[in-house]
Amino acid sequence: MLNNNYIAVIMEVNNCEGLSFLTWDMFDSPDLPNSGYKFMEREPVVLLDNIIKKYRITIKVILGYVSRPYADKLRLVRSNSHRVGKAVKIRCVGTKKRLTLVRGLVQQGVHRIGIGKDYVYFDTDDLKERAFYIWN
Repeated sequence: MLNNNYIAVIMEVNNCEGLSFLTWDMFDSPDLPNSGYKFMEREPVVLLDNIIKKYRITIKVILGYVSRPYADKLRLVRSNSHRVGKAVKIRCVGTKKRLTLVRGLVQQGVHRIGIGKDYVYFDTDDLKERAFYIWN
């Protein structure tokens, strides 16, 4: 029989599996613990982790994977890339930091990027057209 300490250790190992600076729980749907590890695609998370490693920037993930109930609450369309774990919205204040992040995304081969006043969005959804958005 497994004890709670053993389960906690396994969950902690999974939380950083394959990552240097980020943790999978940063990408959890707010209503579903451990959903980042279970449902987030590996590609966008590893890309972001590589950018953080290269440029030594700190970030806060605003939105990663979202569960169906949470997506419905936010009124996200069914084709929204957050629903399938292929999109990330990052709080990113400061022009220099945003430009560094965008440069890193482009260098990593990301073709769908959006920039807002205090955030950067990107996804790796191959079913959608390449795009670059600027939102106010």
